[in-house]
Amino acid sequence: MYRAGDYVYPADLPRRVLCRVAAAESAVTAAGAFQILTLEPLEGPWQSRLGERLVRFDEAVLPAPADASATAEPAR
Repeated sequence: MYRAGDYVYPADLPRRVLCRVAAAESAVTAAGAFQILTLEPLEGPWQSRLGERLVRFDEAVLPAPADASATAEPAR
């Protein structure tokens, strides 16, 4: 389960883009439990193309190493 403040990489982008989880909503259906994550990109040109936030299901992201956030600076 991801929580706000966790760091992840969206798995479907052509390169790794470090993101912070801004919000994590959990839900359960007959198919099972899942999360909808709102992500804030911390690097790259993604904000100008995709807006300031990305939305992904929990299975579509990879957890970032604990030290990944120390090297990233928020893109503005």
